[in-house]
Amino acid sequence: MGTLLDLQRWLYGGALDALNALRTVGIAGLPVLIGAAFGFGMLHALLPGHGKAVLASHYAGDGRLLGALGASIILILTHVGSAVLIVLGGFAVLKNTIGGAGRAPMLEQASQVLIVVVGLWLLWRAVRPHAHDHDRSGPMLAFVTGLVPCPLTTFIMTYALAHGALVSGLLLSGTFAAGMVVTVASFPLLAVLLRTRLLPLLARTEVLRARTGHVLEVGAALAVILLGLWPLVR
Repeated sequence: MGTLLDLQRWLYGGALDALNALRTVGIAGLPVLIGAAFGFGMLHALLPGHGKAVLASHYAGDGRLLGALGASIILILTHVGSAVLIVLGGFAVLKNTIGGAGRAPMLEQASQVLIVVVGLWLLWRAVRPHAHDHDRSGPMLAFVTGLVPCPLTTFIMTYALAHGALVSGLLLSGTFAAGMVVTVASFPLLAVLLRTRLLPLLARTEVLRARTGHVLEVGAALAVILLGLWPLVR
């Protein structure tokens, strides 16, 4: 935990330095700052949270690379975008909604409840005969998971507004989001790749393959439910 807290403090400090530099740097120095912000976003997404386990659990049963990538983009855009909208909504909203360290407890709990609901829906679909429609379930799961606003983006945008640097704050938040997509997407993509390597081994036995797919689907739904319940119970 000490290491994670040190990394978090370093990221927040680096974000402030980058934001202050964006206000004064010329065009020549802009690529370096954008590259640094992209790296900060990748590191930030490695910290606990950001829906990595949720998407990996779902797409271990789904098995679509493009779906995993698209859901990762939706999750991060919602995660970062919700923080930007809250801050731009005004300091009155921040005062009533945001808790310590840029957190939004009410939205976090709502997101966790929605994750549990989606997990129950996935479980219901897994235990009854149906024609699979992962095209909608994956993006919806990504959206409700991303409803938790990004604390780092909230921090950046609040500081930017307070210092009259809205454009710099939006540019930095967008660059952070791009870096976060790379990290978050790697988890469900890896889950899909491991799954596609496993399934050919089962191709000779149709019944075994069907049962294995069913187990993966049920397991993914249960994992989503647990990931939503754990923060609420804790």
